[in-house]
Amino acid sequence: MTAKIRAFIAKYREQIAYLIVGCLTTLVNYAVFFLLTKAAGIHYLVSNVLAWIAAVAFSYFANGQWVYRAVSRRSVREASAFAFSRLFSLGLETLALFLLVGLLEVPEMAAKLLVAVLVVIVNYFTGLLVFKRRKGA
Repeated sequence: MTAKIRAFIAKYREQIAYLIVGCLTTLVNYAVFFLLTKAAGIHYLVSNVLAWIAAVAFSYFANGQWVYRAVSRRSVREASAFAFSRLFSLGLETLALFLLVGLLEVPEMAAKLLVAVLVVIVNYFTGLLVFKRRKGA
């Protein structure tokens, strides 16, 4: 049984690591969003952008190190490519939050959690483009 579990983990190591880092990144994003909207009283869309910046910074280092195992040293060019790849998900997340909160009147924190699922999936593929292309180059 343990051999099957080890084989499964070995086969899906990258996806499992991404899921863990993705959950931690989502936690960073959600915590910053919560602190800014609830504790500081900042508008939810502004809070979303600031939370996104914090989450992308965390995600860049965590994904490069543990998920994609990028062998290159971190660089401004790589960080810029990573942040740029995440801009799509920022737009997607902000639009979804606006629709859910602004139009459908879903509570901000619930909407943020709903949108997080979509963002984690989109970010896996955009991160893959940045780190895998760099690794193979």
